Amino acid sequence: MVEFSGSDGFGMDGDLSDLVVDTPRHFPRGFSIYQAGEKGGAWRVVAGTVRLDRGLDGDGHDALASLAVVGDIIGAETLLLERYTFTARALSDCTLIPWNEYGERPGHEGLLKALARAEQRFADILALRTGRATERVARLFSIMSSGVVGRRARAGQVLPRLRDIAEITGLTIETVSRTIKQLRGEGLPGLSGGLSAMEKEDDASGR
Repeated sequence: MVEFSGSDGFGMDGDLSDLVVDTPRHFPRGFSIYQAGEKGGAWRVVAGTVRLDRGLDGDGHDALASLAVVGDIIGAETLLLERYTFTARALSDCTLIPWNEYGERPGHEGLLKALARAEQRFADILALRTGRATERVARLFSIMSSGVVGRRARAGQVLPRLRDIAEITGLTIETVSRTIKQLRGEGLPGLSGGLSAMEKEDDASGR
């Protein structure tokens, strides 16, 4: 049984073709997990956050459908349709394990609970595009921290790319960069300390 502690450490990468049941898989930030229309199975998120998109919006950007955090199940539609409805990408470094309705607990209880959480989160995602910039970005980080246990685990989170945060919150990349620096200065959990090397690279390249 996998414990949802929010910690990683599996250190696995590569494609999905050689997976066996209950084998955890690590996806670095920005890595594509699966594409809409592909055949596959359902996955449970055991660390990190996954971004689910439904094609492109009118401006040619990925159209956000939802976010999946620790404990959520993604790709459940394949249990009926065999193919993925959305495209999934690692918003932060994340770890997944293959899921089926008979693996973790009897019957469909696990799936129903995960779907209920996902439906509730949809309202939170809609709210990410309203309010001040600090409120939007802080709200996103709060969603990403759902299910992550312990201050050390939260502090060790790798932030999404600036471009992803901007698309999700409806802000510009420049505004996101300034807002993160402001929130870090205010001591928001998970943002203490200076910029990471990855964030500096994002900031410099405007990604």
